[in-house]
Amino acid sequence: MTTTNTDTVAAELLRASALRVGWGTRALLPALDLVVREGEIWGLIGKNGAGKSTLIRTLIGVHDPVSGHARRVDRRLIGYVPQRSEWESAVPARVIDITLGGLDAGWSALLPFRPRGSRARARAALAAAQAADLAERPYTALSEGQKQRVWLARALIAEPRLLVLDEPTSALDPDAERAVFELIARLLAERRLAVMIASHELGLLMRHATHLVYVDREAALAIAGPKHEVMAHEHFQRRYPLELGAATAETAP
Repeated sequence: MTTTNTDTVAAELLRASALRVGWGTRALLPALDLVVREGEIWGLIGKNGAGKSTLIRTLIGVHDPVSGHARRVDRRLIGYVPQRSEWESAVPARVIDITLGGLDAGWSALLPFRPRGSRARARAALAAAQAADLAERPYTALSEGQKQRVWLARALIAEPRLLVLDEPTSALDPDAERAVFELIARLLAERRLAVMIASHELGLLMRHATHLVYVDREAALAIAGPKHEVMAHEHFQRRYPLELGAATAETAP
């Protein structure tokens, strides 16, 4: 998938400078530099426990960095889809209520009262996420793929410039996983935004990403940049030889 931008330089939405993430004064990963621009899809790769979620939360301002800096667009312009296990126990009964929660800048509160027009915005976001017919349904009655589209709608309701998804396909079967990535690709083509997706499953992520962040806590490694530059790194080639071969074959003339 390729995207085009009529501007000479696409708008900068996120910049990390010598960013070290972790807890308190203990860093999980070495310092990282990256710049995310409009029209890009960033894949965040690393096995479970490598620090992907901590890095995401630091980049979007939920966690403080151990050192360094992360500069981003206004928090209200960031659509964040966390791992659903963090949210499942707190969700309200209906799909439209979950979607409305995306209007909260804190990404967590589910408030009982909304400004006029909020429900129309929620329905528009559900339509964009191909979930318009689910608005009044109970959340617990949905399939895993439907649930993921609802959380995507929740992130879209505020019309973000940067869409950040943490393991969005972890509970999905291959068909539903493919549908989610196709939907993300369509949103990127239709809207002026950038996307960052964290996953330990490469497959479709390698196919769609324009840029990668590869983290390995055990090897004290964190690298970021255009996809093929990261793929050329010696450690990446040792860790993901099969995915590297598949991605190379797909982009060959």
